[in-house]
Amino acid sequence: MIDIPEGSSRVGPLNPERRIDLTVVLAQKTLLPEPHPATQASGDARTFPAQYMTHAQLKDAHGAAPGSAELIQAFAKRHRLTVVEVAVHRRSIRLSGKSADVERAFKIHLEEFDHKGNRFFAPSGPIEVPDEWQGVALAVLGLHNSRHSQPRRRSSLCSLEPSAKVTELAAAYRFPKDLDGTGQTIGLIELEGGFYLEDIEEFCSRLGIRLPRISVVKLGNSDNRPASHRATHELMEVLNGSLSMAAGAPESDTLIPAQCTAEVTMDLEILAALAPAAHIVVYFAPNDGQGLYHALSHAAHDQTHKPDVLSISWSFPEHTVSKEEIDSLEGVLCEAAHLGITVCASSGDDGAMNGSKHGSPSVNYPASSAHCLACGGTSGKITSTEVDNEVVWNAKHFGIHGATGGGVSVRFHVPAWQQHAQVPAAPNRKPGRGIPDVAGLADPRYGCELLMSGRVFASAGTSAVAPMWAALIARVNQALGLRCGHIHPHLYTLGREGHAGLRRIHEGNNGYYHAGAGWNACTGYGTPHGDALLAYLKSALKDRK
Repeated sequence: MIDIPEGSSRVGPLNPERRIDLTVVLAQKTLLPEPHPATQASGDARTFPAQYMTHAQLKDAHGAAPGSAELIQAFAKRHRLTVVEVAVHRRSIRLSGKSADVERAFKIHLEEFDHKGNRFFAPSGPIEVPDEWQGVALAVLGLHNSRHSQPRRRSSLCSLEPSAKVTELAAAYRFPKDLDGTGQTIGLIELEGGFYLEDIEEFCSRLGIRLPRISVVKLGNSDNRPASHRATHELMEVLNGSLSMAAGAPESDTLIPAQCTAEVTMDLEILAALAPAAHIVVYFAPNDGQGLYHALSHAAHDQTHKPDVLSISWSFPEHTVSKEEIDSLEGVLCEAAHLGITVCASSGDDGAMNGSKHGSPSVNYPASSAHCLACGGTSGKITSTEVDNEVVWNAKHFGIHGATGGGVSVRFHVPAWQQHAQVPAAPNRKPGRGIPDVAGLADPRYGCELLMSGRVFASAGTSAVAPMWAALIARVNQALGLRCGHIHPHLYTLGREGHAGLRRIHEGNNGYYHAGAGWNACTGYGTPHGDALLAYLKSALKDRK
């Protein structure tokens, strides 16, 4: 069932003439195995496979089942639905039709709801699909269009003097010098908001670096739509305390466009500072039940730009999303792992409880996916050589509380490479995938200087950590001359051995879990020491060249 946002009110049946866009996700003809099957016995990264798959190999061995596209198209024709796109290589077919025809096709009733003045629709019950679809179609996406994901940060940016430059953060984490991401493509997944190019240009000018190459890919009805300068200025004034608004205003719908613009701008500027020679591709997709799927699917299969690394700062609590949707997304993320694409995802900024209404911890997806590098948050002051007194991020800033997300999944089992990390039981008392895997500076009190709508603001939240790790991996890829790809087995072997490539965080908590020796559900195996990490990977991957 679809999770209806709390506080929504039913308006009535959806207009039968309303056009609806759907996506049918096709099943794989042969199930794609989990990456690194050789680690099942030992959990040791030294059994890392020699090569990743090509797109052609992936399609030939694990593409859509023969005849599945024709089956869906025939169904669409019978029910007066228009076939908008057939993308067999991405295992998806896009359909469009009137609400009344969609309801008859899938034997559902679509209801319209209102949430804080925003209208959306959702089905009143589960859909029905023909028996002939069994083993052919994995899911039907698009039967609800509420705002689906949020940037994983609590809008804790400020317009006061930031603590340091982004380049100083790179020095503190010992990013390998004389590397700039040359030859690498980093994809940003963005579901709302936008950016002003003049902000990125001014930001780079202040740092004395060149403007990176930036491409925009627009999916569906999405576009680069930054909030007005007035709206972004108002957001910063609310958050630094100079403008008073009603309680809860930072989370209100009126400020969401500005928050999303801050998110996109922050992602771009962190990458621009840390990997200025990389090609940055921004995939804009609608923030609904299909948006994240299409953004990830297009990015993973993008033969034009061919991203090496993806960064995602948008997510949602695991329990709010249907099994069918997560299965669809997992299929794409697994494909990305086999193609050698590293996917970095922020773990969230609401602590271990993550807004849970049931009093138990909750983690965010897609960070909880074993195919994503889950990025947690720390707090500490940047110096010329380190992040001093680095602890788990859990603090108030201008009255807004923020803390790193982290915990144990109730949806995913413990992956092979995490079996030795002593992950605690999930809230359902069963074993589960623990997040995060790694961490980085997230506390806005010590954030780095960024620029939006001509004003300075500070980096904030775990969504600043995901692009930071994406940039580091781009530099490492550049040095190695190959893709790190699904890097998890190496990081966990490295962490288990206490290698210097990861600095463990020993103090602090995220409201439920505590830091300590070894892996923990606040900061994973810790923050990077880039030089040491690169040296380790050079040795571990020397046979892959």
